[in-house]
Amino acid sequence: MAGKIPDMVLRWQAAWTSLDADRVAALYAEDGTHMSAVVAERMGIVDGTLKGRAEIRAYAAAARARLKSFRADIISTIAEDGRASIEYWRVLDGDDTARSRVVEILEWRKDEITACRVFHF
Repeated sequence: MAGKIPDMVLRWQAAWTSLDADRVAALYAEDGTHMSAVVAERMGIVDGTLKGRAEIRAYAAAARARLKSFRADIISTIAEDGRASIEYWRVLDGDDTARSRVVEILEWRKDEITACRVFHF
């Protein structure tokens, strides 16, 4: 792992692992974005970009309704002020045999995520 994991990354990991839609949404700035191919697939948003806390909360609530559990087992983190690249194993419903590798790029200002881009492999 490259260096110390920033507090924001640990908060991001804990919020998504909780599957608590309000907790997840609270991480993001009011105008924050979350982009993912999974968003395009599950939410029907062509460019895969959620905009603002309300859309992010709805996405997290839909994930909670669909999943028993979510885990992000961090492999490595590369970080600088206000930005981090996080590589992790995504484990859904406790099924380690079906885990998938994911990279997320987080950008934040103060204590709020301003942009998140997710890349699934």
